[in-house]
Amino acid sequence: MTTNDEDPATRANPGAGTRRRRAPSARRRVLLIVASLLFSATLLGLLEGSLRLAGYGGYPPTFVRAGTLANGSTLVLTSHGGPTSYFFANRSLPGSLDPSAFEMPKPAGTLRIMIVGESAAKGNPYPRPLSAGAFLAAMLSDLLPGRRIEVVNLGVTAIASFPALGILTEALAYDPDLVVIYLGNNEFYGAFGVASLHSAGRSPWMIRLIRATRSLAIAQFIDRHLRGDQPHEQKTLMEAMVGQSFIAPGDPARAAAARNLETFVSAMLDRCRAAGVPAIVCTPPANERDLAPLGASDLSSLAPESRVLFDQLLDAAQKSMESDPSAAEASIRQAIALAPEHARARYLLGQALLAQGREEESAVAFRAALDLDPMPWRPPSSSVEAIRRAAASRGAPLCDLQAAFRAESPGGSTGWELMDDHVHPSLRGQALIARSIVRTLAGLAPPSSPAALRIEDVESLPDWTAYATRLGANPYDEYAAAHAMRLLASAPFFRQTNPMFLERNDAYCRQVEASSPPEVQQQIRVWLDPRTHQGGLRPIGALVGRALAGRGDFASAEPLFRVAAGSVEPYGSWDLEYTFLSLYCRLRMHGTLGDADRQEALEAIQRGRFLIDNGLSTTGAAERFVGEFHVMRDEFAEAVPFLLVAQRKLEGMNRAATDEALVRAYVGTGQRALAQGVIDEGFATNARFAGAYRNMAALLEPGAPPSEPTRP
Repeated sequence: MTTNDEDPATRANPGAGTRRRRAPSARRRVLLIVASLLFSATLLGLLEGSLRLAGYGGYPPTFVRAGTLANGSTLVLTSHGGPTSYFFANRSLPGSLDPSAFEMPKPAGTLRIMIVGESAAKGNPYPRPLSAGAFLAAMLSDLLPGRRIEVVNLGVTAIASFPALGILTEALAYDPDLVVIYLGNNEFYGAFGVASLHSAGRSPWMIRLIRATRSLAIAQFIDRHLRGDQPHEQKTLMEAMVGQSFIAPGDPARAAAARNLETFVSAMLDRCRAAGVPAIVCTPPANERDLAPLGASDLSSLAPESRVLFDQLLDAAQKSMESDPSAAEASIRQAIALAPEHARARYLLGQALLAQGREEESAVAFRAALDLDPMPWRPPSSSVEAIRRAAASRGAPLCDLQAAFRAESPGGSTGWELMDDHVHPSLRGQALIARSIVRTLAGLAPPSSPAALRIEDVESLPDWTAYATRLGANPYDEYAAAHAMRLLASAPFFRQTNPMFLERNDAYCRQVEASSPPEVQQQIRVWLDPRTHQGGLRPIGALVGRALAGRGDFASAEPLFRVAAGSVEPYGSWDLEYTFLSLYCRLRMHGTLGDADRQEALEAIQRGRFLIDNGLSTTGAAERFVGEFHVMRDEFAEAVPFLLVAQRKLEGMNRAATDEALVRAYVGTGQRALAQGVIDEGFATNARFAGAYRNMAALLEPGAPPSEPTRP
């Protein structure tokens, strides 16, 4: 008899035992997989942490707390690092942010307005003192004389709405009373624009994912060591941002641009509301009448004979445009029948209709041309409508700049009167932006408006030319703006589609160059030399102003120095230098400093002392100008210690200028022997400027005014 030890269940199901024997193996595999994942995650975590300790990971801020001021408040400066981090695809040509400074906590009685957007919001191609933000501050100062108006311009060149959202989010921590949102020009070509990204990264959630992923230390380490530093391309920033140069009217990128714009403007308004900060949304104006479409429409679908006919019709229209615009219209309409979506044909139709005085019809044609432009550097109507929808959905006030510009333009289509190129307003346009914002504010009541304004007071403000003069508008900063446009107009696609754009700006620049005195011409040539700007972009007024002051034309030089001082870092040696030169011109013009001038000199002293006290002055320039300002204020004893420090650090012409101020200070304190010692030492150690030291000897004569410099 045999014994059968097999389990009955096994006999009934022969595979059961096998499964039981395999079960532990399957569990082990699962455990191994989990352990491997945990191990990998731990390694990645350790690597991420190590790389963060090495300085990788995260993004730099847009705002930096620079130190404590004499009144105990904290000085906050804007930083290029934050905006630059959005330009991962074009790191050699990042967009720029104008420097700004403000205090935290916000001083009592201050109305702080922050402008968020792109280069048009920034005020390009004009310096900060001539931007829309400066006009806005001047107008509000007239309307609210009891308030301190502070406009912080956070416009950044070549960014789309997503980076603007990030900058705004940071800005809300710094107690703004009002946010002005003015963007929409760069949703195609700009940092995180749909034509500058791969098509897979165009949705809002993918854009956010890309930004988050690139904040990882591991990603930044790999990016830096695999890509290295990009060589500087000989292109404008506009050209460098082009990823997809042809965008057809029905291309999905157009819908994506509008969707992203609406999404991110809505998010901006949501964050402003959550922070309790009123916000105004602006529509972006564009040059409709005086710039042809920038891209070339696709005619590949036309039969060869139709293509030949189309070209003949447009050529005939352009030849007869001035002599017979009605005949030109007829030819263009035949061409449009062959290619209804041809942008340039629509633009020429607008010109023909305008030449016949049919303004409303021409405006329709110009807008159609803009919408059909295959290279949408100007915001199409779909983008503008996205901004309107975002504002309406959040109940935000709309400042309709597009409508305001059209209302101020001949024929109802915006052109050269208000625009310097495709989307950047002229000086008059900068003023119109400011006035439109003020009008919008006057139509609001708290809490939508941070200040009570009456529309009748707004309408009684001086015209734009009065404000331009007050702010220091001058032909040389206009020249610098025209030169910037001349460079832009030299881009191949501009030269091909709008040759008159280059001719217009080049002619203006040549006229200024030819009509300027020889000394000024020389300084313009120096300014045009790229080597002049290796330490930073020097304002043209700083150079031309010296030439004019050297001619004794202090009245023309003063506004140049004033604009230059407002164009550079608000806490820096150039700011101190140009402020000093502006006050120097006023002193030479009037023989004395007024109360406002003395206060300006005191504020400059405080800025210089901040640099010195925080170890930010290494060259001696801050000490020199603090001493110079004290001398201007007849505070001779206070000037001496700063000038002595500067004297030990400076050389050449700067040393001679410092010695002159020191001589004045010693004379002002009755220490003529020490003053003579400065002169004697200067002859011995700075002989190249012996003439300057000979002139200083006159300061020792009785009756010499110690607070009035003889040379800037």
